[in-house]
Amino acid sequence: MKKLLLLALSCTFSFGLMAQQTPSVKKAYTASTGETILSFGILEAEPLETGTIPRFTPFFNFGQQLHYDFSDNFGFYAGLNVRNVGMINDLNDSIRIKQRTYNVGIPIALKVGNMEGFQFAAGFEAEFAVAYKQKVYVNGEKRKSSAWFDDRTNTFLPSVFAEFKNEQGNYIRFKYYLTDYLQTENQKINVPGVEYRPTSSQMFYVSIGHVIKNREFR
Repeated sequence: MKKLLLLALSCTFSFGLMAQQTPSVKKAYTASTGETILSFGILEAEPLETGTIPRFTPFFNFGQQLHYDFSDNFGFYAGLNVRNVGMINDLNDSIRIKQRTYNVGIPIALKVGNMEGFQFAAGFEAEFAVAYKQKVYVNGEKRKSSAWFDDRTNTFLPSVFAEFKNEQGNYIRFKYYLTDYLQTENQKINVPGVEYRPTSSQMFYVSIGHVIKNREFR
């Protein structure tokens, strides 16, 4: 997955440099976005035999973007996002842990295709985890905790992504995080006899969303 997204990003840069552009009016505009996320994880926390559960997140995932189109076929955008991401893991037959953060993200992406229709974009996003929440279920009993800028996850979460958008503004996005989501130390589940030390916690997701163009600048 990581190699695929890096290849897509490389191809986007190459296409943008090689494409023969037709004369057109350059333009800039702002846009609002929202998305629904289905995330997946790969967790290693020996000696536990863990199992990761897909996480469905319809809210709150929204953002603002600033687009600049160099021509009818090539452009880029940057923005600011707020995103709800995390992992759900079964640590054994009786313990399930849900860990999520609200992240503030700064994406930058290149676009190729029809700037008023179907287009492909790929880029990089720097995300920063700001609000942490955890739920631990032990034999069905729930325990929860939350904190700002908690040390149970990495604060800086860089990622690469690729997306396809149609003329109506609907898109599908594939994103892969380049670092582990969880810290190996500092995990607090407060279950006697269970040591939870995630040595690897890769995360990626697929999302669907919509872009609404707001204001255009000439």
